[in-house]
Amino acid sequence: MKARHVVLVGLAIMVGACGNTKPPVTTTSTTAGTTSTTLSASTTSTPPPSSISPTSISSTSAAREYLAAASVADVAYSTWKAELKGLTEVSQAVGPCRTYATELTTFDNAVMRIVVTGKVSTDIRTLVSDDRVVIQDLQSVSTQTVASLKKAAAQLEATGLSAVSAGDVVRADLGLAPS
Repeated sequence: MKARHVVLVGLAIMVGACGNTKPPVTTTSTTAGTTSTTLSASTTSTPPPSSISPTSISSTSAAREYLAAASVADVAYSTWKAELKGLTEVSQAVGPCRTYATELTTFDNAVMRIVVTGKVSTDIRTLVSDDRVVIQDLQSVSTQTVASLKKAAAQLEATGLSAVSAGDVVRADLGLAPS
């Protein structure tokens, strides 16, 4: 039971700085009596940064791209959080933590491709740097014991809160509400 508490307190704070975004868009279409439902995080396609100038993307477009990346990460976070509920062993958290670390890495790669300059670019790099610490913490769960997680709980929480704060700075830069 202590392991569950430590995992939930220490790791649940590490949301990867992407919370409070709109959920992915769900569309339903009916054709000739067949109903199809599609879940889509984004319909925006972003060309590689080398093919566009820094001034060619508006802040509205950058905000849309950020929200698209964040919505996918939010789904991964929600799944991760649900999988951690009820766990009584640290070893049970390894798989969900690795999966969430992978999705958080995908989020970071996506936001690094958003073409912005100046303060926004600097703040995105800070967010990704803070997220990397969270990712390392998530990946290190496999080497932890209940006692070591208990000792590290305060640091894990601080790491997660730092990433959330960095994410809120980027959100403010892009004119979005904080998480």
